[in-house]
Amino acid sequence: MLNIRIVGKQSNGDFVVRPIDDSKEELELLVKRRKTLLTAQAFNPNKVTRPQQKIAHALIRDIDSYTDNEWFIQNTEDDLKIKFCIDRGLPYEQLFSLSNCSKDLGTQFISWLVEYCFHYDIPFDGKDLYLVHDINRKMFLSALHNRCFVTQARRQDAVLHIHHVNAVGMGKRSKVDHRGRYYMILRAELHNEIHQLGYDEFCKKWHVGAIKLSDQQVLDFGLMSEKQMKELDDNPDYEIKDWQLPD
Repeated sequence: MLNIRIVGKQSNGDFVVRPIDDSKEELELLVKRRKTLLTAQAFNPNKVTRPQQKIAHALIRDIDSYTDNEWFIQNTEDDLKIKFCIDRGLPYEQLFSLSNCSKDLGTQFISWLVEYCFHYDIPFDGKDLYLVHDINRKMFLSALHNRCFVTQARRQDAVLHIHHVNAVGMGKRSKVDHRGRYYMILRAELHNEIHQLGYDEFCKKWHVGAIKLSDQQVLDFGLMSEKQMKELDDNPDYEIKDWQLPD
């Protein structure tokens, strides 16, 4: 589905149109193929968008590839739609179509697919999710399931590093209280990149940010031991600092 905007009318009666969203490449491809006769209909702002369709189908393909089932991918898509509808209490006798469903339903389905991938430990590439999915939710799930904040790569598939947004200094990590600090989980090459670009530029480029780890996550990542936490908590003069993100 092409999305175009009429931006002018020439003296000979021809209309000038401009592609919107990511329809430019599709329009250029049609021109190259000399398929210039198109059927137009009024734009519906509440209809599922092209980016939503592309990301939903990409997630479905990732799930289909990982499960390695013997179905056609359409069967996988229908199966996922049925599970989604059951989870959300929606009717599934007549399944919705990603070609013409509402934008809101598309958003809900994508969010459900993302949660499904995390829950069943299915690898997927999440770099473009910022276009259609809540960034904070993606980072929370990435931290919860120990995945790269940018790509959602799993630890068994890539070398992952903990990036300390609030610097602790060389040689001091064993003596620092890691609670209340901001962290990111990044692939090794992205960890190098954030040191080169700086926190702000890196986050703008990849549409991510940092979060504070829970006490349990601090333990799970081996940043502190329970003994270290208890020693600090038992000190009446000690207070956990309220760390902030860099300006």
